[in-house]
Parts: sequence; C-alpha cells; structure tokens
Amino acid sequence: MVSEKGEDAVRKKTQSKREEIVAIARAAFLDGGYSATSMATIAALVGGSKGTLYGYFSSKEELFGAVVRDVSEEHGLPVLALLDDPRADLAETIFALARALTRFFVMPEAIAHYRLAVGESGRFPKLGQIFFEQGQKEGEDMVTAWLEERIARGELAARPPRLLAQQFVALCRAGPWNALLMGAPEQPGEAQLEELATLAAQTFLAAHARPHPE
Repeated sequence: MVSEKGEDAVRKKTQSKREEIVAIARAAFLDGGYSATSMATIAALVGGSKGTLYGYFSSKEELFGAVVRDVSEEHGLPVLALLDDPRADLAETIFALARALTRFFVMPEAIAHYRLAVGESGRFPKLGQIFFEQGQKEGEDMVTAWLEERIARGELAARPPRLLAQQFVALCRAGPWNALLMGAPEQPGEAQLEELATLAAQTFLAAHARPHPE
C-alpha cells in the first residue's frame, strides 16, 4: 500500500513532468506551427515515447489547450488580479487594467500565439475554439463579472456587461496591436502605450460611468 507521503511524491513528479511537456510544446508550436508540429516531434523533444506523452495528454488539441492556459496563467491572470479588490475605486481600477492590458496585447509571445491560432483555425476550427474558450473567454468572463458588480452598485450605466467588457478590451487593443499582428518590426514605446491606455480608460469611463451623487 502506498503511503500518503508516497502518493504526494508521485503527484508532484507527475505535475512536474506535465509542466515540462507543456513548456516544450509551447516553444515547439510557436517555432513550427500547429499543423507541422506532431505529437511524435514533441515526444522526441521531451525525450520519451509517444505512448508516454499520450499518458499525459490524450490529443494534440488537449496539449494545445494546456499551452493556452499556461500562457494565460503566466501573463493574463496577473493582469486580471487587479479586479480582486471589491473596494477599489472604479476609475483607478479601469486605468490600471487599461495599462496592464495594453502592455499584455503587444507582448511578442501574445502576438505570436494569436497569429498561430488565427492562421491555423481555418484548417483546424477546433484550434480557434480552444484558443478562445481557454484563453480569451476566461479573461472576458472575469472582466464581465467585475463590470456586472459595478453596474449593480450604480457606478456604471445599466448596459450589457459582456458587451462593455468586449468594448473595453477593443479600446485597449487599438493603436499598434494590428500593425504588430501584421508584422511591424518595432515595439511601441512606453509613452505610446501610456497614451493608449489613458485614452482607452477615459473613453470607456466617459461613455459608461455614472456620476457620483453630490
């Protein structure tokens, strides 16, 4: 009979191996693309057999989903942690979130993963669905829930919270994002990103914030 300590050691080893596989797959998908990167290729990079790899992930789609979650947890969730304090000032939080999102969207890896998902989803529709459901939608759901709370408090106009979340994200993606997506070589400077974030927050609040009662 395996002791509790032994079971814990096995779980840690399994989790460590899973994280190693995801990290290797993350780099492999970006380097070679989704369609050209087989499970056999990833198994070789990991240093094991395909059978071992399939013991952790039942399909390439499942592995790609784990990669999307990994990127989201590393870069996206820290941004959305700004929404954790229910007592935080509305305007201050909107400005902080705008600053964080504008910087997240122009990160080279974020741009590369977006290109990968969009470029391959024509041939692999499920790929785009995975990218949306396990990446973008998770963040959108969190922003939507936060906005819904602020609407209930009377701080924002009573409008569909998901649509407000989508509009806010679109404002934060304006400017250099599309150019970078199309291959522009230069990253925007800090001053440009700050200007974009400030304008996004101001525009959103001007359209949807309700004035404080006198």
